[in-house]
Formats: sequence, C-alpha cells, structure tokens
Amino acid sequence: MDGVPNVMTCMVAARDKMDIRSQNTLGSRNVDLLQMTDWFFPEGINHHELFAGVFGLDKIMMAFARRVAGLGKLPHDVAAPRPARRREADVVVVGAGPAGMLTALELSAHGRTVEVLDDAVTHGGSTLALGALDNEANDAFPAAWRAIRDRFDARGDIRLRRSTTAAGVFKDDLLVVGPEGGEVIDARDVILATGAHDGVLAFEGNDLPGVMSARAALGFLAHGVTVGYRVVVVVTEGGGPFGEIYASALRKMAPDDVSVSVVHGAPISASGGGSGVKEVTVRKGKSTKSIRADALVIDAPRAPAYELVSQAGAELEHGAYGFVPKTEGGRIRDRFWVVGEAAGTALEEGTLREEAARVADAIRR
Repeated sequence: MDGVPNVMTCMVAARDKMDIRSQNTLGSRNVDLLQMTDWFFPEGINHHELFAGVFGLDKIMMAFARRVAGLGKLPHDVAAPRPARRREADVVVVGAGPAGMLTALELSAHGRTVEVLDDAVTHGGSTLALGALDNEANDAFPAAWRAIRDRFDARGDIRLRRSTTAAGVFKDDLLVVGPEGGEVIDARDVILATGAHDGVLAFEGNDLPGVMSARAALGFLAHGVTVGYRVVVVVTEGGGPFGEIYASALRKMAPDDVSVSVVHGAPISASGGGSGVKEVTVRKGKSTKSIRADALVIDAPRAPAYELVSQAGAELEHGAYGFVPKTEGGRIRDRFWVVGEAAGTALEEGTLREEAARVADAIRR
C-alpha cells in the first residue's frame, strides 16, 4: 500500500488515491499462476518434505518456497525515525470495545482523567457488529449496544487514540506505539479491556478465502456487505451470539439471490481451492452433510485475549475455551485491572455495565 509492503488493509482507513497492490502472487491477483498448485495437489502438500533429499531439486524447491513465503518486498523509501517519550498519565484503558468504553465512562464520571487506546481504525469493538444494524433486523440486540458507543462519543473529556497498540507491560510501565510514535506510559491505573479472540477451529480448508468468524461477517453486514451468495453459518457448542444474529439479519437485509443456512454443529471441511469456498461439510449430531456454499461463517467460543493481562502479572487458569485470568474483582495487582471478555465476563450489556461500575468504584476507593 503506497509503496509499503505487508500492510493489513483492514487496519488502515481508506482514503482517496491510495495505491493498493497485491503481493506474493505469480502474475496478477486475478490470474495468479501459483493457484496451479491447487490443481496438482488437491489434497494439499507438505512443502517441508517435498523433494527433500533429492539432490539438486531440494535446493530449487527451498529457493522457490522462500520466494512465495509471504516475505513481500522492501519499502520504496526508508521510514524516518519516529519520536519516543516517557510520560505519566492518570487512567489508561486498553481497548475501546463495550467493556473498555463502559469502564472509561464510569471513571470519567468519577472525575478521573481517562485516555482509551485501541489498535483498530475505529472504536466500538463488538458494539459495531451488535449495535450497528437497524433494529428491525437486529431484534435480539436493539439499541443498547449502540447506546454504549453513543454515550462514549458524547463524553468530551475522554481522550480516544485509534490505531494505537499497547505493545507490552514492563513492571509498572505500559509500552504504547501509535501514529504519534512510541512512548512509555506510567499510569496511576491501567484497565485492560482487550476483549476476546474469535474462535478458530481445526478442520480441512479452514484457511480458504470465504471462511471467517461470525463477528467479522456481522461487521461486514453492518456496512452493507454480504460475504457471499450461498452462506453457511455454523454455530458450535458454546458459540454465540453472533451467528444467529448474523443469519437473522442477513435474511432480512440481503437481496433475494442471497441464501443462508444455519447449522448447530461443527464444520468438518471446506473445499474449493485458492479462489474461495465452494462446498462445506458439517456435522450435526451423528450425521454429516455437504452443502454448496461460497462463504462459511463460524460462531465458535471466543477465548479471552489474555496476553497483556498475563504480562501485567495475572495468574491464568486454563478453561474449556482458553486461558482465563484469576483476579479479585478484576484487580490483577496494584494499578492494573482487567474487565470484559478478557476477564472471562460474558458479552452481555447489563453484565458488562455492572462490572464497569463495580471496578470503577473499587479503583476510586
């Protein structure tokens, strides 16, 4: 993008006259000769062992693998050094999802000076998916989710920093990297509201284009984008609420030529090739079924985003869906707290609101 390789375009705001080019292709994006490997190896290949031990061919294969391994190219221009600094702050909230915004609102109402960091282009987290759809299509989750973001936006004394990453916790210091450069922040209180990772399941073809989480698909739909014409939604045990909401909204909002099937079970495989999904096989109970599809949307249990929480010193307990921090009412240790899905709290508006009030009250004391 604009001469800079390896850019995640979903993490960059669109603007006029951007120069966006695909990379790691042999030819063009539409005519990529590397797709021929799908014809020759329909069951996949282990490139680590292909031609291994065959004199001469092993070196050729290794050189080719390195060329297509996703390394990209060097930037056109050398990036200028960005400034770094150390500073103090009152309260820093990491994550501008529903838990982060609700906690920031509570602390701001108590007179604390709050700044909120989020690595996304826009803030809102799950509220963008659950609260952006119109109420007619979003019966189960009406305006409550949208109201969180509206209240947050209306509060003028909270500093919001988008496209800014909390890169690590080192003792009492928070390392932050954003458009302004890098900085080390020494805050009186740090609230980690890092949310949860969408569930990723192991099945054949899970990396094909068109396979995505239900939360991502719902975010697309909130912007008027359907992810396919024949969509299969698989809601696994422990999943929700995004899959059912997505299917319901898609049926009401999509054109007549878009169909959606919901399966409460598990995906077995997705097939099609480099261009995307063409068929999925799912299991429901003891039976399996193959369905023609060009998109597979999966609503699997999410796992707490525990990485920063662990760096801050929280003891982790492995549960059915990932590592959950063990805390005392959200308190990790002096000056560090965790809220929301990162703390194992359910993604329910009322529950998150009560937790935010409880944690803010504990910090205020």
